[in-house]
Amino acid sequence: LEAILDEMPLEQRAVFGLFELDQKTGDEIAELCAIPLGTVYSRLRLARVSFEASLARRSARERFHTTLARAAR
Repeated sequence: LEAILDEMPLEQRAVFGLFELDQKTGDEIAELCAIPLGTVYSRLRLARVSFEASLARRSARERFHTTLARAAR
């Protein structure tokens, strides 16, 4: 999880962490980060896309290495 979060831009990572991990509301995040509510949800959407893409890349890499290991036997 930490490696995936490290791949995100700081602004997205902050909003994602506050919303998904700390379970803050959009309004709370907007106040904490001093940004408009629309910006919170925009960053959250982009962070989720980034998270899913990173997870998919890692999963594909793992499947690839597993396939290579099986083929080498």
